[in-house]
Amino acid sequence: MWDWMYTVNTTVAMAPSLSSVQAGTGTRSSVASTTTSLGRPLRTLPSLRLPSLRIGVLAPSCKSSHIHWISLSSSFLANFSAIRNRASSNAMSNLLVFRRHSYSNKMISIRCAISSAPNASGESILPQGATEVDAFYMRMCVDLARQAVGKTSPNPIVGCVIVKDGRIVGRGFHPKAGEPHAEVFALREAGPLAQGATAYVSLEPCNHYGRTPPCSQALVKAKLKRVVVGVVDPNPQVGGKGIKTLRNAGIEVVVGVEETLCLKANESFMHRMATGRPFVTLRYSMSMDGGFLGNMGLSNAQGGLYSKLLQENDAVVITDAAVLDDPDLLSSEPGAKQPLRVILARSLDLPVESKVFDTSYAKTLVLADQKSCIDDIQRKSADGKSIEARLRAGGVDVVMMNDLTLENVLSVCYQLGATSVLLDSRGPVSSGLENFLGQQALDEEAAQKVVVQVAPIFLGENRTEPCFRMDSDLVKLERVSSHMVGQDVVIEGYFPERS
Repeated sequence: MWDWMYTVNTTVAMAPSLSSVQAGTGTRSSVASTTTSLGRPLRTLPSLRLPSLRIGVLAPSCKSSHIHWISLSSSFLANFSAIRNRASSNAMSNLLVFRRHSYSNKMISIRCAISSAPNASGESILPQGATEVDAFYMRMCVDLARQAVGKTSPNPIVGCVIVKDGRIVGRGFHPKAGEPHAEVFALREAGPLAQGATAYVSLEPCNHYGRTPPCSQALVKAKLKRVVVGVVDPNPQVGGKGIKTLRNAGIEVVVGVEETLCLKANESFMHRMATGRPFVTLRYSMSMDGGFLGNMGLSNAQGGLYSKLLQENDAVVITDAAVLDDPDLLSSEPGAKQPLRVILARSLDLPVESKVFDTSYAKTLVLADQKSCIDDIQRKSADGKSIEARLRAGGVDVVMMNDLTLENVLSVCYQLGATSVLLDSRGPVSSGLENFLGQQALDEEAAQKVVVQVAPIFLGENRTEPCFRMDSDLVKLERVSSHMVGQDVVIEGYFPERS
């Protein structure tokens, strides 16, 4: 009997760095890199059969995470001598120390996962027939799906993972509308290994012929043994029919694993299917003492909050006053599909040289009320051209509207294919700060979600407050959450559903 001490370090959210270690495959937020601190080369280490170990520490680098756990497995038993957890400001590490009492020439096999989010009582919620392993792979599906954020509209984002004998044999996600669905890419990668395997998919497989064949039939043809579904597709053409097709073929189907996470990943799609209207997010910034910040400190740098919001939404709406600060309203995320930029103009006295009117990278639409159009015609420039004519010459669409209500504005956006709209309440100090869009969204009950960025500054007596005027009782947000972006605190919440 041998009695050696081994140490295994794992760090969350980093890809495997040692090819000699058989690490579980996944996405950036769920795969752990593995390093060793040993008295001899890794290639001579034995494989160990250990029970699953749950370590109760937060994993802040994974948005969908709650508890980080490690599973080590092989053909021999081992005893734990010590377990320690340690965290740093940039990453979390779990230090696992154990003693080996048996020898084998097999490699260490390490898999890392994140447990299900708990309910109010602190317990994980899993549907009947589901396990923690199912929840882990479903979160991997959502992470895969998010690689196509902002690119699939009007389709949902979907991820698929195929697992056989504890090994991932196929992965895929839906890249954009008109291209194959996630299941197709995963099945292509799995090939014949898909037979008898389990497929995890974040949204119910489609069951109809559209621009692509039904995925439910593809899964049946591949002879899957089991399919785990995150959430039922609300599309009337699917709506449980894909699940029924799979079950009729003798495939075991489990539905509702990480359902809340899967619903949130496609909240705009779900809202559109339920209401026939775009999903609307209201965004604004404020100081620590309640001052409305407008454009102060707002940046659309890559990886930042604002850049990601522009990437996630099909359209962004600002007022004519916000144009004076010369924003481009373009996401800096790599490969982002740029949103339709919508300007609400109560006056067409606009700086046509502003970056937002450069249509080289994204379309721009000006929605102007009737009075502003009449005033513009009467106020032609020296060359005899109106602002409207000059905007049109630059490729900007201008539409005259009798009433600039958000209901009408959102209706136009929806007709142009926007299923998600960002109401960006902002503007420069020089134009006189006002929370025009925020107030309008509240008055018309137009928004489903609100995102508030709180900067660590005090404006003092000169501050302008958001000044939400309400005739009725207070509005209490639901599903409120917060996180840090740099030094700012971002608060997100959802308005109660309209009755």
